[in-house]
Amino acid sequence: MIRTRFAVTHLAAAMMAMMAMMALPASAAGLPTPAAAPDAAPTAASDPAPGTDSATGSATDSAGNPTSSPRLAREAFTTGAGVTDPGVLVLNLGAQAGFDRDGAKSRRMPTQLALGLTSWLDARVAWSGPTRLQDAVGGSRSGGGDPLFGGQAQALHQDQAGLDLGLAYWHKLPRASVQKGIGSGKADDTLLATGTRTAGAWEFDANAGANWLGRQDGPGRIRQGVATLAVTRTLGPGWNLSLDTSALAATELGARSVTSLLALSRDLTPDLTVDLGAEAGLTRSAERMAIDAGLVWRVGRFWGQDR
Repeated sequence: MIRTRFAVTHLAAAMMAMMAMMALPASAAGLPTPAAAPDAAPTAASDPAPGTDSATGSATDSAGNPTSSPRLAREAFTTGAGVTDPGVLVLNLGAQAGFDRDGAKSRRMPTQLALGLTSWLDARVAWSGPTRLQDAVGGSRSGGGDPLFGGQAQALHQDQAGLDLGLAYWHKLPRASVQKGIGSGKADDTLLATGTRTAGAWEFDANAGANWLGRQDGPGRIRQGVATLAVTRTLGPGWNLSLDTSALAATELGARSVTSLLALSRDLTPDLTVDLGAEAGLTRSAERMAIDAGLVWRVGRFWGQDR
Protein backbone atom coordinates (compact mmCIF):
# COMPACT_ATOMS: atom_id res chain seq x y z
CA MET A 1 0.00 0.00 0.00
CA ILE A 2 2.90 2.39 0.82
CA ARG A 3 4.43 1.65 -2.58
CA THR A 4 1.08 2.24 -4.30
CA ARG A 5 0.52 5.56 -2.56
CA PHE A 6 4.06 6.64 -3.45
CA ALA A 7 3.50 5.73 -7.12
CA VAL A 8 0.23 7.66 -7.37
CA THR A 9 1.72 10.63 -5.47
CA HIS A 10 4.76 10.57 -7.76
CA LEU A 11 2.55 10.58 -10.88
CA ALA A 12 0.40 13.41 -9.49
CA ALA A 13 3.55 15.45 -8.72
CA ALA A 14 4.82 14.86 -12.26
CA MET A 15 1.47 16.01 -13.64
CA MET A 16 1.56 19.19 -11.55
CA ALA A 17 5.09 19.91 -12.79
CA MET A 18 3.92 19.39 -16.38
CA MET A 19 0.93 21.67 -15.82
CA ALA A 20 3.24 24.34 -14.35
CA MET A 21 5.43 24.14 -17.44
CA MET A 22 2.32 24.26 -19.62
CA ALA A 23 1.23 27.50 -17.94
CA LEU A 24 4.43 29.23 -19.09
CA PRO A 25 4.60 31.04 -22.41
CA ALA A 26 5.69 28.69 -25.15
CA SER A 27 9.07 30.43 -25.52
CA ALA A 28 9.79 30.06 -21.80
CA ALA A 29 8.96 26.38 -21.92
CA GLY A 30 11.34 25.82 -24.81
CA LEU A 31 8.53 25.11 -27.28
CA PRO A 32 8.33 26.50 -30.81
CA THR A 33 6.22 29.62 -31.32
CA PRO A 34 5.30 29.83 -35.01
CA ALA A 35 4.33 33.20 -36.39
CA ALA A 36 0.61 33.86 -36.34
CA ALA A 37 -1.25 33.83 -39.63
CA PRO A 38 -4.74 35.11 -40.43
CA ASP A 39 -6.04 31.52 -40.62
CA ALA A 40 -3.83 30.08 -37.87
CA ALA A 41 -5.29 27.31 -35.70
CA PRO A 42 -6.62 28.35 -32.27
CA THR A 43 -4.46 27.84 -29.20
CA ALA A 44 -7.32 26.96 -26.83
CA ALA A 45 -10.02 24.36 -27.22
CA SER A 46 -12.49 26.71 -25.57
CA ASP A 47 -11.78 29.70 -27.80
CA PRO A 48 -12.11 28.50 -31.39
CA ALA A 49 -11.18 30.58 -34.37
CA PRO A 50 -13.66 30.99 -37.24
CA GLY A 51 -14.16 27.62 -38.91
CA THR A 52 -13.37 25.73 -35.71
CA ASP A 53 -15.59 24.00 -33.16
CA SER A 54 -14.22 23.04 -29.76
CA ALA A 55 -16.62 20.09 -29.72
CA THR A 56 -14.65 18.24 -32.36
CA GLY A 57 -11.35 20.10 -32.36
CA SER A 58 -11.43 20.21 -36.16
CA ALA A 59 -9.95 23.36 -37.67
CA THR A 60 -10.50 24.42 -41.27
CA ASP A 61 -9.30 27.19 -43.53
CA SER A 62 -11.52 29.47 -45.60
CA ALA A 63 -11.91 26.71 -48.22
CA GLY A 64 -13.04 24.14 -45.62
CA ASN A 65 -9.77 22.16 -45.69
CA PRO A 66 -8.23 20.84 -42.43
CA THR A 67 -5.43 22.91 -40.89
CA SER A 68 -2.67 21.82 -38.51
CA SER A 69 -4.11 22.01 -34.99
CA PRO A 70 -3.16 19.61 -32.17
CA ARG A 71 -6.27 18.21 -30.53
CA LEU A 72 -7.07 15.16 -28.42
CA ALA A 73 -9.87 13.62 -30.49
CA ARG A 74 -11.88 10.97 -28.64
CA GLU A 75 -11.72 10.90 -24.85
CA ALA A 76 -10.43 7.45 -23.93
CA PHE A 77 -8.82 8.09 -20.52
CA THR A 78 -8.19 11.84 -20.36
CA THR A 79 -10.88 14.52 -20.61
CA GLY A 80 -9.89 17.84 -22.20
CA ALA A 81 -10.80 20.97 -20.25
CA GLY A 82 -12.82 22.53 -23.10
CA VAL A 83 -16.61 22.23 -23.19
CA THR A 84 -18.87 21.61 -26.16
CA ASP A 85 -20.10 24.79 -27.88
CA PRO A 86 -23.59 25.97 -26.84
CA GLY A 87 -26.36 24.20 -28.76
CA VAL A 88 -24.01 21.68 -30.37
CA LEU A 89 -24.49 17.91 -29.99
CA VAL A 90 -21.39 15.70 -30.35
CA LEU A 91 -21.29 11.89 -30.54
CA ASN A 92 -18.26 9.85 -29.43
CA LEU A 93 -18.51 6.23 -30.57
CA GLY A 94 -15.89 3.56 -30.04
CA ALA A 95 -15.21 -0.15 -30.47
CA GLN A 96 -12.74 -1.98 -28.25
CA ALA A 97 -11.32 -5.50 -28.26
CA GLY A 98 -9.44 -6.35 -25.07
CA PHE A 99 -7.10 -9.23 -24.25
CA ASP A 100 -6.28 -10.13 -20.64
CA ARG A 101 -3.15 -11.81 -19.31
CA ASP A 102 -4.98 -15.04 -18.45
CA GLY A 103 -6.40 -15.46 -21.96
CA ALA A 104 -9.77 -13.82 -21.29
CA LYS A 105 -11.18 -11.46 -23.93
CA SER A 106 -13.69 -8.62 -23.99
CA ARG A 107 -15.60 -6.61 -26.61
CA ARG A 108 -17.18 -3.24 -25.88
CA MET A 109 -18.70 -0.29 -27.76
CA PRO A 110 -18.40 2.78 -25.48
CA THR A 111 -20.65 5.68 -26.48
CA GLN A 112 -20.92 9.28 -25.28
CA LEU A 113 -23.18 12.21 -26.20
CA ALA A 114 -22.23 15.76 -25.20
CA LEU A 115 -24.52 18.79 -25.50
CA GLY A 116 -23.27 22.33 -24.97
CA LEU A 117 -25.55 24.28 -22.64
CA THR A 118 -23.64 27.54 -22.20
CA SER A 119 -20.19 28.87 -23.07
CA TRP A 120 -18.85 27.31 -19.84
CA LEU A 121 -21.03 24.23 -19.24
CA ASP A 122 -22.03 21.07 -21.10
CA ALA A 123 -24.04 17.94 -20.24
CA ARG A 124 -22.88 14.41 -21.07
CA VAL A 125 -24.49 10.97 -21.23
CA ALA A 126 -22.35 7.84 -21.69
CA TRP A 127 -22.76 4.08 -21.87
CA SER A 128 -20.15 1.34 -21.97
CA GLY A 129 -22.35 -0.18 -24.67
CA PRO A 130 -23.03 -3.80 -25.58
CA THR A 131 -20.44 -5.90 -23.77
CA ARG A 132 -19.21 -9.43 -24.49
CA LEU A 133 -16.88 -11.21 -22.08
CA GLN A 134 -15.09 -14.48 -22.82
CA ASP A 135 -13.14 -16.36 -20.16
CA ALA A 136 -9.89 -18.26 -20.66
CA VAL A 137 -11.69 -21.58 -21.33
CA GLY A 138 -14.08 -20.18 -23.96
CA GLY A 139 -17.21 -19.50 -21.90
CA SER A 140 -18.89 -16.24 -22.89
CA ARG A 141 -21.39 -13.78 -21.41
CA SER A 142 -22.93 -10.70 -22.97
CA GLY A 143 -25.17 -7.82 -21.94
CA GLY A 144 -25.51 -4.07 -21.70
CA GLY A 145 -23.17 -1.87 -19.71
CA ASP A 146 -23.85 0.79 -17.07
CA PRO A 147 -25.17 4.23 -18.13
CA LEU A 148 -23.40 7.35 -16.87
CA PHE A 149 -24.64 10.93 -16.53
CA GLY A 150 -22.52 14.01 -15.99
CA GLY A 151 -20.99 17.09 -17.50
CA GLN A 152 -18.16 19.57 -17.36
CA ALA A 153 -17.77 23.20 -16.33
CA GLN A 154 -14.90 25.32 -17.64
CA ALA A 155 -13.59 27.95 -15.23
CA LEU A 156 -10.53 29.42 -16.99
CA HIS A 157 -9.38 29.85 -20.59
CA GLN A 158 -5.88 29.66 -22.00
CA ASP A 159 -5.94 33.18 -23.44
CA GLN A 160 -6.68 34.49 -19.93
CA ALA A 161 -4.83 32.15 -17.59
CA GLY A 162 -2.24 30.36 -19.72
CA LEU A 163 -4.24 27.11 -19.81
CA ASP A 164 -7.83 25.86 -19.80
CA LEU A 165 -9.09 24.61 -16.44
CA GLY A 166 -12.32 22.76 -15.76
CA LEU A 167 -14.19 20.39 -13.47
CA ALA A 168 -15.86 17.18 -14.74
CA TYR A 169 -18.34 14.96 -12.90
CA TRP A 170 -19.86 11.54 -13.67
CA HIS A 171 -22.48 9.41 -11.90
CA LYS A 172 -22.85 5.74 -12.80
CA LEU A 173 -26.22 4.04 -12.53
CA PRO A 174 -25.82 0.32 -11.68
CA ARG A 175 -27.77 -1.35 -14.47
CA ALA A 176 -25.28 -3.89 -15.87
CA SER A 177 -25.60 -7.54 -14.85
CA VAL A 178 -23.68 -8.53 -11.73
CA GLN A 179 -24.29 -12.23 -12.32
CA LYS A 180 -22.57 -12.03 -15.72
CA GLY A 181 -19.64 -10.09 -14.29
CA ILE A 182 -20.35 -7.00 -16.43
CA GLY A 183 -21.31 -4.59 -13.63
CA SER A 184 -20.71 -4.14 -9.90
CA GLY A 185 -24.35 -3.55 -8.96
CA LYS A 186 -23.35 -0.39 -7.08
CA ALA A 187 -23.52 3.31 -7.96
CA ASP A 188 -20.20 5.11 -8.51
CA ASP A 189 -19.21 8.78 -8.75
CA THR A 190 -16.21 10.46 -10.38
CA LEU A 191 -14.93 14.03 -9.89
CA LEU A 192 -11.95 15.29 -11.93
CA ALA A 193 -10.05 18.54 -12.25
CA THR A 194 -9.21 18.94 -15.95
CA GLY A 195 -6.47 21.01 -17.57
CA THR A 196 -5.47 21.68 -21.19
CA ARG A 197 -2.54 23.63 -22.62
CA THR A 198 -1.81 24.08 -26.35
CA ALA A 199 1.67 25.21 -27.43
CA GLY A 200 2.54 25.24 -31.11
CA ALA A 201 2.14 21.74 -32.54
CA TRP A 202 1.60 20.19 -29.08
CA GLU A 203 -1.36 19.79 -26.74
CA PHE A 204 -1.15 18.62 -23.13
CA ASP A 205 -4.24 17.40 -21.23
CA ALA A 206 -4.20 16.29 -17.59
CA ASN A 207 -6.81 15.09 -15.10
CA ALA A 208 -6.57 14.53 -11.35
CA GLY A 209 -9.34 13.47 -8.98
CA ALA A 210 -11.07 10.44 -7.53
CA ASN A 211 -13.65 7.71 -8.01
CA TRP A 212 -16.07 6.90 -5.20
CA LEU A 213 -16.91 3.24 -5.72
CA GLY A 214 -19.84 1.44 -4.12
CA ARG A 215 -18.71 -1.32 -1.80
CA GLN A 216 -19.92 -4.61 -3.27
CA ASP A 217 -20.12 -6.60 -0.02
CA GLY A 218 -21.90 -4.02 2.13
CA PRO A 219 -22.73 -0.35 2.69
CA GLY A 220 -20.28 2.49 2.28
CA ARG A 221 -17.97 3.63 -0.48
CA ILE A 222 -14.32 3.27 -1.42
CA ARG A 223 -12.28 6.25 -2.59
CA GLN A 224 -9.87 5.61 -5.46
CA GLY A 225 -7.35 8.19 -6.69
CA VAL A 226 -7.24 8.89 -10.44
CA ALA A 227 -4.56 10.63 -12.50
CA THR A 228 -4.26 10.86 -16.30
CA LEU A 229 -2.02 12.61 -18.80
CA ALA A 230 -2.39 12.88 -22.60
CA VAL A 231 0.18 14.37 -24.95
CA THR A 232 -0.90 15.12 -28.54
CA ARG A 233 1.26 16.14 -31.50
CA THR A 234 -0.11 17.34 -34.82
CA LEU A 235 1.48 15.50 -37.75
CA GLY A 236 0.01 17.67 -40.50
CA PRO A 237 -3.33 19.08 -41.61
CA GLY A 238 -6.06 16.91 -40.04
CA TRP A 239 -3.65 14.35 -38.50
CA ASN A 240 -2.88 13.97 -34.77
CA LEU A 241 -0.99 11.42 -32.68
CA SER A 242 -1.85 11.06 -28.96
CA LEU A 243 -0.31 9.15 -26.04
CA ASP A 244 -2.93 8.87 -23.28
CA THR A 245 -1.98 7.33 -19.89
CA SER A 246 -4.22 6.56 -16.92
CA ALA A 247 -3.31 5.54 -13.37
CA LEU A 248 -5.81 4.18 -10.82
CA ALA A 249 -4.76 3.83 -7.18
CA ALA A 250 -4.98 0.48 -5.39
CA THR A 251 -8.04 -0.19 -3.23
CA GLU A 252 -9.47 -3.17 -1.39
CA LEU A 253 -11.15 -4.03 -4.72
CA GLY A 254 -7.91 -4.39 -6.65
CA ALA A 255 -4.27 -3.46 -7.16
CA ARG A 256 -2.90 -0.28 -8.73
CA SER A 257 -3.55 -0.11 -12.49
CA VAL A 258 -1.65 1.88 -15.13
CA THR A 259 -2.58 1.79 -18.84
CA SER A 260 -1.38 3.72 -21.90
CA LEU A 261 -3.08 4.22 -25.27
CA LEU A 262 -1.31 5.36 -28.44
CA ALA A 263 -3.84 6.62 -30.99
CA LEU A 264 -3.75 8.20 -34.45
CA SER A 265 -6.68 10.42 -35.46
CA ARG A 266 -7.74 11.90 -38.80
CA ASP A 267 -10.22 14.71 -39.53
CA LEU A 268 -12.25 13.44 -42.50
CA THR A 269 -14.46 16.54 -42.52
CA PRO A 270 -14.85 19.54 -40.20
CA ASP A 271 -17.56 17.55 -38.41
CA LEU A 272 -16.10 14.02 -38.41
CA THR A 273 -12.89 12.64 -36.90
CA VAL A 274 -11.88 8.96 -36.83
CA ASP A 275 -9.15 7.30 -34.78
CA LEU A 276 -7.34 4.00 -34.31
CA GLY A 277 -5.18 3.04 -31.35
CA ALA A 278 -3.43 0.31 -29.38
CA GLU A 279 -3.66 0.07 -25.59
CA ALA A 280 -1.11 -1.59 -23.29
CA GLY A 281 -1.40 -2.43 -19.60
CA LEU A 282 1.73 -1.29 -17.75
CA THR A 283 0.93 -3.14 -14.52
CA ARG A 284 -0.06 -6.74 -13.89
CA SER A 285 -3.54 -5.74 -12.72
CA ALA A 286 -4.30 -3.89 -15.98
CA GLU A 287 -5.63 -5.55 -19.13
CA ARG A 288 -2.67 -6.83 -21.17
CA MET A 289 -3.61 -5.08 -24.42
CA ALA A 290 -6.54 -3.75 -26.42
CA ILE A 291 -7.30 -2.41 -29.89
CA ASP A 292 -9.43 0.75 -29.99
CA ALA A 293 -11.17 2.45 -32.91
CA GLY A 294 -13.81 5.13 -33.00
CA LEU A 295 -15.12 8.44 -34.22
CA VAL A 296 -16.13 11.89 -33.03
CA TRP A 297 -19.10 13.31 -34.95
CA ARG A 298 -20.47 16.83 -34.59
CA VAL A 299 -24.10 15.89 -35.15
CA GLY A 300 -25.33 19.47 -35.47
CA ARG A 301 -26.33 22.70 -33.79
CA PHE A 302 -29.77 22.91 -32.21
CA TRP A 303 -29.64 26.55 -31.13
CA GLY A 304 -27.29 29.53 -31.32
CA GLN A 305 -24.97 30.46 -34.15
CA ASP A 306 -21.62 29.13 -35.32
CA ARG A 307 -18.73 31.17 -34.08
